[in-house]
Amino acid sequence: MTSADESMAALDRAIAGYPHRLAEVSERVAAAGSATFTGQDEGGLVTVTVSGAGAVLSVRAGDRALRDLTGRELGERVATAVNLALGQAEAAVAAAAEQTGAARPGAEDEALRLREFEQRMDATLDQLDRLDRALDRLID
Repeated sequence: MTSADESMAALDRAIAGYPHRLAEVSERVAAAGSATFTGQDEGGLVTVTVSGAGAVLSVRAGDRALRDLTGRELGERVATAVNLALGQAEAAVAAAAEQTGAARPGAEDEALRLREFEQRMDATLDQLDRLDRALDRLID
């Protein structure tokens, strides 16, 4: 077999395997996107659960947090817990998509999904900032 024949055979194998590789990557990213991740503030007073897609699913503040913390402190603790949970989600999605590089087929789709995830995370952080400001106004 000549070098050209070997190259064509390698290209044929790569093309034949493309749908399978793309399906595997899509499955991994989808699984990471549907998983849940939990973050807690340092004292364990606030627990936040987010989806792999970046949506905040729940925020739990213990009785002690509600009793002992000011609105600003509570907001900071919530933000810390959210950031930890979102960091885990982002890492999981990135790890799931890790095998998609610019040279791999479908890399643009995966990069788009990651950008959309980052945008959802930014929107969530904006919502938390507005919540923090609203808590401040209620306390003042």
